[in-house]
Amino acid sequence: MAIVLAVLSALLYGWSDYMGGRATRHMSVLRVTLYIEFLMTVSYVVLVVIDPAPFVLRDAIWGAIAGIGGVGGVAAFYLALSMGSISVASPVAGVLSAVVPVSVGIAMGERPSTVAMVGIAFALSSVVLVSGAMSSRRAEVTMPRSQLLLVVASGGLFGLWYIALDVAGAESGWWPLLTSRTLTLPALIATAVVLRHRLRADRVTPIARRWTVGAWITILVANLAYLVAVRSGLLSIVAVIASMYPASTIGLAIFIDRERLSKTQWLGVGVAGFALVLVGIGA
Repeated sequence: MAIVLAVLSALLYGWSDYMGGRATRHMSVLRVTLYIEFLMTVSYVVLVVIDPAPFVLRDAIWGAIAGIGGVGGVAAFYLALSMGSISVASPVAGVLSAVVPVSVGIAMGERPSTVAMVGIAFALSSVVLVSGAMSSRRAEVTMPRSQLLLVVASGGLFGLWYIALDVAGAESGWWPLLTSRTLTLPALIATAVVLRHRLRADRVTPIARRWTVGAWITILVANLAYLVAVRSGLLSIVAVIASMYPASTIGLAIFIDRERLSKTQWLGVGVAGFALVLVGIGA
């Protein structure tokens, strides 16, 4: 069951990233993120009310830490997607969000197999390939340095989300998801107040609303699936499978947007996928 839920979370995380990225092309990253986080908070309140569980302070704290990783990762990723190609940025973030939990496991005493270590090496090399840095000619899709830095940051923050939710105990029910918004939602509201003059310039179009609602629904279900999966399975397996979300993001980008990659970048996408499989098998 844990593997099935992890695969479901990967599929929905990818769809959510695509929809959120499209929304930021019609509204500012701040407005899109604020709307989604507000809707997520309301959803988690409803879940805690209809399916109550004991409030455990330690788990609540880890939930808040997870929120920093989750919201920070989403904001950085949406901003990166607003700068350019979805199919180039998404694999890099996915690989890094898989490597981070494995690396933390090593630091805590876990010893991944040789297969997993080889996968990590492939994962790091894929960052260079997918970014287009090794292309002999100009790629059809490029990743500016600022976009690459944002994608790298988002991958690391997503890894923090995976780890913190694993550390939070299962006896606290949905509380870690609700407390994951205790720091981030007020911070986003404060930022919106400070930058309200910029928000006024946003045109909230119907298409922007549709993409935003789609991103909210898919990431909500993905988070629920991941939390249940990581509570019943191993972090090193579940987090790596969940990090395969770029596959569904790339699929939508190629199918809907007709994005094109250079041969080197296609190689990087393949290496990224191969790396995730190796890490998942060997973890």
